[in-house]
Amino acid sequence: MSAGRILCLLVVAFTPLFLYAQSETSAAGSSVYQIAFDSAISNLNRSQLAVYTGREYYPYFIKKTGQYAVTSATTAGTRAGEHPFFISDEFRSEMIEFDHSVYHSINLAFDICRSEVVVLSPKRNGIVLPEGKVQKFTYAGHSFRALNTNGLKPDFYDVLVWTDSASLVVKRYKKITELWHTISDYYIIRNEQAYPVSLVSMKTIGVKSAVLNIFTDQEDAVRAYIRQNRLKFSPKKREQSLVKVVEYYASLKNK
Repeated sequence: MSAGRILCLLVVAFTPLFLYAQSETSAAGSSVYQIAFDSAISNLNRSQLAVYTGREYYPYFIKKTGQYAVTSATTAGTRAGEHPFFISDEFRSEMIEFDHSVYHSINLAFDICRSEVVVLSPKRNGIVLPEGKVQKFTYAGHSFRALNTNGLKPDFYDVLVWTDSASLVVKRYKKITELWHTISDYYIIRNEQAYPVSLVSMKTIGVKSAVLNIFTDQEDAVRAYIRQNRLKFSPKKREQSLVKVVEYYASLKNK
């Protein structure tokens, strides 16, 4: 047998062994790289790892027919920008008080249909934080707080004014069939009791009358302040006017 033929047979015989060994090496290499990657993430965020506790968040949208659908993008027939989140479905770097510890620069979003705080883990997975673990968080310049006060359903509320004398908070939510439209219900908290001043369901009393009924001890002063500053409580001006009135009342109590 010629030397060339012998060399050819040797190559054919050992090629499978070479390929098998190479695949073993590649698999081992991938595993090593993954371990190194996970380790780097853990070390980078070690002080914040406690926040990433909960179940995975699955994006969802409501179709035009009103049927519940699970998808990663807006389904056909929905409106542009339609989503169940407050302001935006973008995860933003924010502050959060989780399990009575404060963390900064946590990427989060707020699902106001389900009232769920969703954080983006270092591995880029959305995680729903467990109920009762979040005390406060910020989002896009708003400050939310978990409240359990007389007159309020235990939930997250957007805090507009927070003082010892009086506070103004808002429950933000969306109906599951109207994911592009945020609804705001306003409450004044005084003496550890919450009073509604503008709810979607309120039909028989105006916002101004509701405010004056709450601030009876300073009713004349508050009424004069509203008149002198020409405050309006129409839907577009309601929030700004309520903030001014509550801050004014608190200033009177602090004198």
